[in-house]
Amino acid sequence: ADAGAHHPPREGIAVLGDRLYQLEWKSGKGFLYDRETFERVGDFRYEGEGWGLAWDGSRFILSDGTDRLRFLDPETFAVVRTVNVRDHLGPVDQLNELEFIEGKVYANRWHTDEIVVIDPGSGHVEAVLNLAALERPRPSDPEAVLNGIAWDPETRLLHVTGKRWTRVHLLRIGE
Repeated sequence: ADAGAHHPPREGIAVLGDRLYQLEWKSGKGFLYDRETFERVGDFRYEGEGWGLAWDGSRFILSDGTDRLRFLDPETFAVVRTVNVRDHLGPVDQLNELEFIEGKVYANRWHTDEIVVIDPGSGHVEAVLNLAALERPRPSDPEAVLNGIAWDPETRLLHVTGKRWTRVHLLRIGE
């Protein structure tokens, strides 16, 4: 491929078995990669925008920037259910990067310092992690925002980073 060619923004990644699943932001297209070699091995289609993707053990969970999470069949990528995310004030939108951790959905809210912890059954926000104190590379850069969440079940550490960040922060949660 041409190194100078423009590629549409690619967003959330989830792992299932020996495959990585990655979303393209606005095209409704996703890509499959071999987990070991990162070689592209296929494509898939989904409806709407793709902001974040997680695997809950039986379905993919997709965010699209709204207050709605969609649960997708892993074979067909058809929506099998949706849940609207709410807190005590009402709808919680701008749901972006996702991670499924011990039965809960963790989602960063785009252009905020928050990660919300969501009950996937009810959509209720059970907790909010305020990460405003994390060091950023260029605080004046409006695009240098929180935008990466990964869970390591062995160390029980949450890895967080952001766009244009030079660091990954390790957080111990729930203890």
